[in-house]
Amino acid sequence: MSNDTAQTSDDVLRAKSRRKLLIIFAMFAVPLLAATVYLHMVRSSGGSLGNTANGELVNPAVPMQDFSISTLDGEVFDLETLRGLWTLMYLPKGPCAEVCEKNIYHMRQVRLALNHRMSRVQRVVVAQFPEQLSDQVRQDHPGLKVLSDDADMLATLAGQIDAAVNSMSAQEDVIYLFDPFGNLMMRFAPDVPPKKILEDLKHLLKVSRIG
Repeated sequence: MSNDTAQTSDDVLRAKSRRKLLIIFAMFAVPLLAATVYLHMVRSSGGSLGNTANGELVNPAVPMQDFSISTLDGEVFDLETLRGLWTLMYLPKGPCAEVCEKNIYHMRQVRLALNHRMSRVQRVVVAQFPEQLSDQVRQDHPGLKVLSDDADMLATLAGQIDAAVNSMSAQEDVIYLFDPFGNLMMRFAPDVPPKKILEDLKHLLKVSRIG
C-alpha cells in the first residue's frame, strides 16, 4: 500500500470518528439545550408562559450543597442521590394531617401518570419527626423516600431550601421540584392541581433526556 493510500484511509477513519463523536454529542447536547432554552424563556417571562409553566420558577435555580441523610428504610439519601433524577420533594412543617397526606398522594399520582417515564422521577418527604407520617401513609406509598434521621442535617437541608426561595413570596405546603443536576428550580403551591404539575413535568421530561 502506498503512502498516499494509507494517508487517505487514515483521513477517512478520522472523518468517521469525528462524525460519530458529533452524533454522540448531539444526542446529549440537543435535548439539554432545548430544556435550557425552555427554562430561560419561562424565567424571562417572569416565571410563566401562559399554560406552559404552572409552577413558580426559582430564578436562578439554586444548587444544593452537600448533605447525607438516612431514610426510614435505612438507605442513604445524599447529593448524589438527588442528582440523576427529577425529584419531587415535600417538607411538612408539622404533623402529617390532611394537606400533607394530600400532597404525598398527589406526588404519587403525578409520577404514576408519567407511565413509562415515571422511573425518571423520585418522591421525597423531609419529615423532621418520624411520627409525622403514619405507618398507613408509608404503606400506601411504596417507593417514597422519607428522610427522617439526623435532625441537624434535616434542618440544614430545610434551611438550604428556605434560603433558595427567600426572595419569593412565603408559601407553606408547597411541592419542590429539583432537576437532575441537584438544582432547586421550581415550586408548586398547594392550590396547583396535580394535573398541572404533571403538565410541567411531562414537558421537562420531553425536552430533556437528562434524568
